[in-house]
Amino acid sequence: MDDGDFSQDWVQLLGHLDRQVSSGQLSPDTAALPDLMSSYQVPGVSIAVGHLSGQVWAAGYGVTGGGTSTPVTERTTFAACSISKHVAAFGALRLVQDGVLSLDTDIRDYLTSWRLLDRAGRQPAVTVRQLLAHTAGLSDTWYRGYAADRVPSLVQVLEGSGPTTTAPVRSTLLPGSRFRYSGSHYSVLQQVLVDATGMPFEDLMRTLVLDPVAMADSSFDQRFPHQRPHLVARGHHIGGTGIPGGWRTQPEMAAAGLWSTPTDLVRLELEIARAASGNSTLLDRDLATQMRTPQIPGGSYGLGTEIGDRAGCRRFGHTGLNVGYTCFSYVWPDSGTAVAAMTNSEDGWEVLTSIRAAADRRYASSLATAPLDDVSGHYVLRDDYPIDVAVTDGQLIFSAPGQQPVTLLAASGGGYLHPGLDLEIRFLPSDGQPHILELRQEGVTQTAKRS
Repeated sequence: MDDGDFSQDWVQLLGHLDRQVSSGQLSPDTAALPDLMSSYQVPGVSIAVGHLSGQVWAAGYGVTGGGTSTPVTERTTFAACSISKHVAAFGALRLVQDGVLSLDTDIRDYLTSWRLLDRAGRQPAVTVRQLLAHTAGLSDTWYRGYAADRVPSLVQVLEGSGPTTTAPVRSTLLPGSRFRYSGSHYSVLQQVLVDATGMPFEDLMRTLVLDPVAMADSSFDQRFPHQRPHLVARGHHIGGTGIPGGWRTQPEMAAAGLWSTPTDLVRLELEIARAASGNSTLLDRDLATQMRTPQIPGGSYGLGTEIGDRAGCRRFGHTGLNVGYTCFSYVWPDSGTAVAAMTNSEDGWEVLTSIRAAADRRYASSLATAPLDDVSGHYVLRDDYPIDVAVTDGQLIFSAPGQQPVTLLAASGGGYLHPGLDLEIRFLPSDGQPHILELRQEGVTQTAKRS
């Protein structure tokens, strides 16, 4: 595969982006990327596509903003928002591999600069794994950033002191009991990494991740965009209003402070894919596999990684939203292809959703479709919730307790959709045994066995 293949594919794909992406099927309602950008007042978009062969194609669209006509190029840096967590997780796992950290050790063994407390002042037992997986039950926090002349230290953020605009980080849920996404988990992780190594976080990530992965246009250093202002996309609020000063400063670097390009993010995704196949010199297969394995049964988040596993769409990576910016970075492992896209607008997610849907259609793996007669039968989700699947005139009829039977709709990739609900259905083989019925709703997967 060469970059010419990517260029030809993506010129066509970006010329016919779907505005209606919920079904996964290409609808007649399409628009070219520049038209979508205009509709949603998104000044600039950057996109990169890469393959495990080493080939990468990248392009910029629109302008960097801030009242300038400077075009976005493949080297224009954007705030990577919560993709920062994904990158920081890779670095943390390299420290686990080196024996500096242990995934299931209490973070009290590492912290020297600050102590995590609950609301009663007690110190709960929280592990590195729980921080990475957002299961430590810490304060629900989204970081909006600061003007460059009034930035708290990370310890002030954790304590909620000084110029900090967020509440103190506290343990508020039973650690390990459930998933709750919050930037506070990664602020604590950042302090753990700093205390455990004695290195500034931005330098540590440069050593562990950015340099080894050849992410030359990326940095966690909050001075980075000031050092190359001609190569920075300036952020915009909803409606197109520019961010005063161009961007915010994020002392919560592990949670939201990375500056990067889609090309650099694609390089990281492909390295994680290589590691998961046992072909990386940076991270071993077991840790890479854990990175992309749900840490809560039926969940969709691993160790610093969002996991997509719906019908016909197997991918992993991360999305992001900061004040002024939106982005995503994913790899489709079965095709060996990664795509990242970044915008300098809070309105950018509508554009990004259409780009990601195009990537799903192009790179998602197909699931083998089981013969209809093989999947009909009586399934049990739990003792009080049986499900019946029947075949009538070549169609699957789905019956759930207390509901009218419905005809399932065939979906791309071999799965099925409920016609009226947010419900995806797959039939999975089970080691020569009858098929297992898999139901996926709002990112949660449940299974029912055939009786």
